[in-house]
Amino acid sequence: MGASDRIKYREFADIMRATDRQLAKIAQDRRNLEAAIRNSYRGFQEEKVVQLLNQIPIDEINASKEGIRVNLLKEAGLQNVGDAYRMSLRALESIPGVGQGMASKIKTNANALKEAAMRKTKVGISLTYNSPRQLALLKDLGRMMYSSTFSERAESLYRATHDAIVGRLQISECIGNGLKWFFAGSREKQQAELAYSELKDYLVQYYGREANSIISGYNQSMAKKDSEIEADFRNNSAPFYALLERMCEREISFNSKYGGIPEKLVEEINAVPLKLDKLNANLRPYQEFGVKYAIHQKRVLLGDEMGLGKTIQAIASMVHLAEQGATHFLVICPLSVMVNWQREVTKFSEIAVDDIYGYDREEELKSWVEHGGVAVTTYETASKIDLPDGKQIDLLVVDEAHYIKNPQAQRTKAVRNLLTRAERVLFMSGTPLENKVEEMNFLISGLQPDIAKRVANLTSLAQAAQYRNEVAPVYLRRTREEVLTELPEKEEIENWGVLSDVEMQAYRKALCSDNFMEVRQISWNVEDINESTKAKRLMEIIEEATADGRKVLVFSYFKKTLQKVQELLGEACIGLIDGSMSMEARQDLLDDFKKEDMPPVLIAQVIAGGVGLNIQCASVIIFCEPQLKPSMEEQAIGRAYRMGQNRNVLVHRLLISDSVDEKIMAILGEKEKIFDEFAQESVIGNAEQKRQVTAAMAESIIAEERKRLGIDDSEVKPENTIESEEQFEDSENAEDK
Repeated sequence: MGASDRIKYREFADIMRATDRQLAKIAQDRRNLEAAIRNSYRGFQEEKVVQLLNQIPIDEINASKEGIRVNLLKEAGLQNVGDAYRMSLRALESIPGVGQGMASKIKTNANALKEAAMRKTKVGISLTYNSPRQLALLKDLGRMMYSSTFSERAESLYRATHDAIVGRLQISECIGNGLKWFFAGSREKQQAELAYSELKDYLVQYYGREANSIISGYNQSMAKKDSEIEADFRNNSAPFYALLERMCEREISFNSKYGGIPEKLVEEINAVPLKLDKLNANLRPYQEFGVKYAIHQKRVLLGDEMGLGKTIQAIASMVHLAEQGATHFLVICPLSVMVNWQREVTKFSEIAVDDIYGYDREEELKSWVEHGGVAVTTYETASKIDLPDGKQIDLLVVDEAHYIKNPQAQRTKAVRNLLTRAERVLFMSGTPLENKVEEMNFLISGLQPDIAKRVANLTSLAQAAQYRNEVAPVYLRRTREEVLTELPEKEEIENWGVLSDVEMQAYRKALCSDNFMEVRQISWNVEDINESTKAKRLMEIIEEATADGRKVLVFSYFKKTLQKVQELLGEACIGLIDGSMSMEARQDLLDDFKKEDMPPVLIAQVIAGGVGLNIQCASVIIFCEPQLKPSMEEQAIGRAYRMGQNRNVLVHRLLISDSVDEKIMAILGEKEKIFDEFAQESVIGNAEQKRQVTAAMAESIIAEERKRLGIDDSEVKPENTIESEEQFEDSENAEDK
């Protein structure tokens, strides 16, 4: 070995050592970043808690009547529990008249209130909230999110190569030292040259390329500016919160992610090993449990509240099953969300996806049967799917499963027929119980008939706990409030107006027509929309929202009302979603609406636009009239008030006092209160109770209003009288009115 060879060796060895150290540092940086995120989270949470304690009067420190003389604390300038919490024990003892024993009680109670607040406080990240701790948390989350792939690869490569590299460098070390090389024996030189050769080959063939890719990618990810991180969070906060929950699972309580399922079953489900390497998304802990639940229980109803990511849980289930050799997945959904399903499967997985719909559905079905993948079809097309004998569906997903609650409906029969061909079934519905417990039991009977039989007679309030326990193996439901700790607040605002003379004339005319649907369009059914009290208030709300940089969703049951709104808004409205719009057109319109520079208002029929769409870019929702079914409003609100929403959501209802609006709101309010008492989180209900305004109630409302306004029977000229409850419900469920 000559001098030049020794120089080359030393340069080579320096590169290998430096690369090895960089990989070790990247791996260590990840652990440091994890610790920083946990510390930032705890600090930010405590900051929010102290703010809450500052709002609790100091009198609460003696809520248990322990003899604490609150007047002494007030005289010393303590106004709230936060003041007591921040003071040291010695400082409290120094307050005249307090003493050691009382100071100890004060401190104990203040700490207890703080701990209670820590357990309940939601820690959400708001870009309008100026806090160094929050900024540090957001920055660390962003850098962890961007760099995690590279740091995981770094740790894996370091573990696989470090010992071998260090060992071979030690063996070949004599090559770089002339004196050591001179005195080395022939065997030692041979081993040194072999080790050197192996390292060079390794560097060229694999190690150098992989290490350089990791280091370069990591450095780029860590160079992201704070403003870029904030922009990414503003556009899509869900991955940030998913990562936060993984990093801080010890600090954040997740008991609610199990939806009240018995502990023994939870243990069995949690033991399921998931294979989600090919899922292009980070599941949150409650979503991961939902996937395990579906896999372990095989035929289930996922009843998570709207906005909690039922779709991604279904896709993750497919990804896991595909890793186990499953090939054929079928999704049945409303036509309005078929395109969305195809996009989501493509976005989050590597499984091929196509629709079975339209004129070429037979060819598409044949191709799916032959090649597999995810097939997406509609309820209407489900009856036309004829599978070859012996062909099984590995996983059948039925989205908005409450669509098949009627045993006599054709679509229900079609889906039930396909259930017999499916090894696993996942029903999905945020509103599985709209009217009767029998409807939910019917859904369960298609999944696990034995359970449906056991709960068939459990319909009273006293049996609610037993019912929930019995259906736990087939029904899982979590609410936004339980699992989305970051979700901004939702404020519901009732905007009450008074009819003008012109509006009153139109209202009386509608009452005389005996047409309940026309009566419901109160204030909107004037000839000149500029005379509408609701229209004026709507424009005020939209003006205020757009000035605040918010996007707005306007919902109405009536297409005629929305057409008037569209005319009023002009260029401020990006478009109208109604039952006649194709699914592709709906999705294109939504994609445009999400762009920052597009008009700030989207209007939609409450049925057509209230199902299966993700519209987190909007944070103001306006209902032009009260809906007859609470679930309709809940679904519509859930389009924006869902995972990924960064701003507090304002829900405005446009209402007229002393009118049909007031009576509908009163009926629904009373029914909702009764429902909540016996139907905890939409799990069980009284067989005789309904959550909606019925045909009989509609007739009663019209009769009461005519009587109140002194409308004589001779003035009534019926136009459209609903004859039965079935006709009334069919009309209310129509997508294009």
